[in-house]
Amino acid sequence: MQVKDGTFELSVPHAGSPIPDAALAKLFQPFFRGEARASQQGLGLGLYICSEIARAHGGTLTATSTPETTAFLFRMPVTAEF
Repeated sequence: MQVKDGTFELSVPHAGSPIPDAALAKLFQPFFRGEARASQQGLGLGLYICSEIARAHGGTLTATSTPETTAFLFRMPVTAEF
């Protein structure tokens, strides 16, 4: 977590299997679950809702995935108004 040049950044890394490029392209779409196993529950709305919250605050939510790590990065402009 950091604030740099007026932008708040929060990165959440996760070690595990990489997300395929085709799934990364759709990750923030509503009701997208990729190749979910039968034991996984959910509607596929969580990342969509998070990205919409980021957008509503003038920010972004992105994801990158490599064989080493998958990371979600939230960026949002900040102001000094208190």
